[in-house]
Amino acid sequence: MFDKSIELVKSGIGTAYPCAAVAVGVGYNVFVREYFGLREEMPERLNITEDTLFDIASLSKLVSTTMIAFKFIDSGKISLNDKLDKYLDYVGNYGDCEIINLLTHTSGLPAGIPLYAEAFKNIDPLKAILDSEKCYQTGEKVIYSCMGYIVLQYVLEKVGGASLDELSKRYVFGPLNMKDTCYNPENLANKGIVKPIAATERYSFSGEWATGHVHDENAYFLGGAAGNAGVFSTLGDLISFAGMCSQKGKLKNGETYLSKEIFEKAIYNYTEGKGDSRGLGFQLKGNTEFPAGEVLPSGSYGHTGFTGTSIYVDSNTGLWGILLTNAVHYGRENRANYFALRKSFYNSIVKEYESMK
Repeated sequence: MFDKSIELVKSGIGTAYPCAAVAVGVGYNVFVREYFGLREEMPERLNITEDTLFDIASLSKLVSTTMIAFKFIDSGKISLNDKLDKYLDYVGNYGDCEIINLLTHTSGLPAGIPLYAEAFKNIDPLKAILDSEKCYQTGEKVIYSCMGYIVLQYVLEKVGGASLDELSKRYVFGPLNMKDTCYNPENLANKGIVKPIAATERYSFSGEWATGHVHDENAYFLGGAAGNAGVFSTLGDLISFAGMCSQKGKLKNGETYLSKEIFEKAIYNYTEGKGDSRGLGFQLKGNTEFPAGEVLPSGSYGHTGFTGTSIYVDSNTGLWGILLTNAVHYGRENRANYFALRKSFYNSIVKEYESMK
């Protein structure tokens, strides 16, 4: 079952990425669950295991930050059209920015600001972000922005009265039974818990391997648990997450995690004609280039992570695919093969599933 898709993933071992964990299913029915390669090639050669944690990078935006926001929207703690000044004492140049703009990447904020750089080290991170000049007028177009999700983190922490790390455990990882998913897995070693981790990149500025702490420099600077990145997860845990997404908010036991109303809002295209198709947190298949290939139907939804991770769901059938790799272990500039294989993988699983009917 899905033999061609699995062979595609295997073909990238050793060139596009050292290892891969892959799964395909519909709802909570898992058709394929496979692991290949070395979780680390440098400085040691270590095999992947079923409990290997992957730094899921910007997939964290969807798995953690977005889900917390949905739970707060569902419970009436925040509203999509709330402006930032309802929650933040200082909003800088973004007084007209609403929660929906952060979730759809239409805030006007730049894609990135090097908060970790020397020039910003004595400046409050939130102030540095909100003092930045707008790249465009709020709501005018889509510019994918990690900065917007860091601002969202501050809002959620203010509303929730706890850190993002704690909120994620309470509202996402616990309810979805994602028992191994966490921020800052290197801290577990202090408690005598050692987890296998897929190695990421060697930092050019320090020579240190970013394995066990988040690869994203801004998230690392912010303590490892940031709105834009920082989550480490296993294939097993992300299968639980993908199942919930496929079932549009339903848990395996039939209980409701997110209301149907919230989930349908989440996968509605709010940015038609604005350069990219965006739901609330989710990237959608629209009329622009799509990271998950050409075959998934319009409206399919999911997200990617810079390190080499992705989850996408077929909007017509509920078919989902998960592809976890550590492509950046070979360097962030060596990801072209991975991008091509990712597209081919999602194209292939849709075709193979159709042939099974």
